[in-house]
Amino acid sequence: MFTDELPSAPGPVYPIPQPIRRVILHIKEYFRTGLNAFGVVREYVYRRPSYDPDAHLPSDAHADFQTDLLLPNNLEDANHPPPPWPFTNMSKYLFMNWYHSGSHQKSEAEATRLVKEVICAPGFQPEHLRGFNVHQENQRMDDAMAKAAPAPSSTDDWREASVDIEVPIPVRSNSPPVFRIPGLHYRSIIQVIKSTWATPIASQFHLAPFRKIHVDPAGVEHRIFDEVYTSEAWEDEHNRLQKQPQEPGCKLEKVIAGLMLWSDSTRLANFGTASAWPLYLYFANLSKYTRAKPNSGACHHIAYIPSVGSRLHSGIYC
Repeated sequence: MFTDELPSAPGPVYPIPQPIRRVILHIKEYFRTGLNAFGVVREYVYRRPSYDPDAHLPSDAHADFQTDLLLPNNLEDANHPPPPWPFTNMSKYLFMNWYHSGSHQKSEAEATRLVKEVICAPGFQPEHLRGFNVHQENQRMDDAMAKAAPAPSSTDDWREASVDIEVPIPVRSNSPPVFRIPGLHYRSIIQVIKSTWATPIASQFHLAPFRKIHVDPAGVEHRIFDEVYTSEAWEDEHNRLQKQPQEPGCKLEKVIAGLMLWSDSTRLANFGTASAWPLYLYFANLSKYTRAKPNSGACHHIAYIPSVGSRLHSGIYC
């Protein structure tokens, strides 16, 4: 016996409770600049940069030779009117002649600051500089600072500590002796970061990574790695940082502070054996061309390591 079963309708749909999931949406804004004169473009993968420090650099920051077309010290060789041409008075002519001659490390900003803060200062008198010698005045200042300067640990958040180290020596003991090395001067890296990012040099820091690409005449693209913030490691870490939850109540941009640390023994005088072993800190957010300038102020001393040789030979340990 056979029974025909008719198809039945599906059962009623009851609402099934589902756990509420938190979805974090990360929006990427791909952005690419135009080609420059050398066929190089910048490619921002994650978002358009909120700030481009290179857009505010003066022209003389891109080269270490004179970039100005006007050279007053050569005007006398050309068919031009006599000084103070092309300036309005002789004082400006003499100053600009000094600016465009000699060392090429003088920037427009520093030259303008010299006029405003020194030459035009209320107490400045030119006759006071007769017989002036920079080397002699620097020596005078060094001698005065050596007599009155406090110890490094008592100023600018410097601290002093001792370090215990174990040195294996041929003695009959279950454990090597512990030597205490005093005289380590250091300061907090966090404080150095905070203070540096509040100084004018922070305006030259790159906050967003980018890819630098060269496009040859055939249209083939080649990746350029010339700065730390153009590397893949910086790019990956920046992306990982953006995925972290925001600090409560904070709406600031999340950026990387790249720290570059190294140390080397430094002689303190041309004669004698006086030396020091400082520990340096540079910020990778700053271009290598700026970091390489001795007068850029990009180097930060964060520690002075004491020598352990004399103390080990003396046999003083705890």
